[in-house]
Amino acid sequence: MIQRHTLGKIPPQPHTAFYEDGKLLMEHCHTREGFDGAFSILYYRIPPTDENAVEMITIPGFCPFEKLEEQPLHRRHAVTLKLKLSGDFLDARRTLMFNSDVHIGMAKPSKTSTRFLTNGDGDELYFAYKGSGRFETLLGVLPFKEHDYIHIPRGIPYRIHWEGSNPEFLIFEGRGFIDIPKEYRNRYGQITMYAPFCQRDFRLPENLLEYSEALHGKAPYHLVVKREDQLTVHLHQHFPYDLVGWDGYVYPFAFNMHDFHPKTGYIHLPPTTHTHFAGNQFVVCSFVPRHVDFAPQAIPCPYGHASVHMDEVLFYVAGNFTSRKGIDSGSMSLHPAGIPHGPHPGTYEASIGQKKTSELAVMCDTYKQLYMTKVGHDIEDKDYHLTWIEKEGG
Repeated sequence: MIQRHTLGKIPPQPHTAFYEDGKLLMEHCHTREGFDGAFSILYYRIPPTDENAVEMITIPGFCPFEKLEEQPLHRRHAVTLKLKLSGDFLDARRTLMFNSDVHIGMAKPSKTSTRFLTNGDGDELYFAYKGSGRFETLLGVLPFKEHDYIHIPRGIPYRIHWEGSNPEFLIFEGRGFIDIPKEYRNRYGQITMYAPFCQRDFRLPENLLEYSEALHGKAPYHLVVKREDQLTVHLHQHFPYDLVGWDGYVYPFAFNMHDFHPKTGYIHLPPTTHTHFAGNQFVVCSFVPRHVDFAPQAIPCPYGHASVHMDEVLFYVAGNFTSRKGIDSGSMSLHPAGIPHGPHPGTYEASIGQKKTSELAVMCDTYKQLYMTKVGHDIEDKDYHLTWIEKEGG
């Protein structure tokens, strides 16, 4: 929802007769918040309601997932490199942490899929930890590359296709919404000049999706729909994503993490300055290489803190993680509200005099408590919460 976008052919006015080769096309309004929010208007060759059967399926660890029953409140570390998965982008997806506002998980697909997914529970924000390829969506094809964020609005069918090395994704499912923070927009809806990105940084679908039997297979075509953490499969005898065109404000987009504009202060700035996306009672932040604080006695390493209203999840992507020991690329830490945390012993003083940081990381702060799933617990570094015991200089 960056700006109005259009692909293909559309009539001069909505809600008017629109024909292709003498056949009346079906107008379809994809709306948010009833009819009060953003919307896009689509024109189908064959109505999307023309389905032939509905079946139920389950993908244990994703739909449904199991909550870890006993969870003492302490700092946690999930080692996602230990997560061994296979299958398509659905079979190889797992939820690791969750609350009623956001589900946080990983997907490590090993094969492409002919089936599509529609998430009816919320917007999805993928982070391409590894790999490149394309998201094939109802509203067009969206190429992605390593370290891209890919935003898929609620209710938009999509699948993931790639060639070469298998991709890996960090995934946020926003149960209310995921969008650009409202403080980064002016009253006209335009992104402000003091936001940490500009509208040119966002990439939109390039062309409409075109059916190919070699890529999409033969009927029946499977559309998996997620709603209230249950999956149903809707079967179609025709390819159900055949659009003549569309326009509006609801569509997928991509943004590469390296295009985020970091800020530097005289002394250390709080993590709020790294906010990239906002959801209902949570935010997603991007930490990218930047010049650090320039006061003579500034301590670049993050100060210790106990954010008593928010849980903090940090996914480490690449670079030198100055505030942590025993953390590597693919690590996911959870620091719960009210429990003090901060730099590991020795890292705080060692950061004095540094001029820049090279780390790449994705952070998610939530107002509601996050809970581990059994899958998340299975890949935990169980002694992480004790790693602050070491004395300074030890």
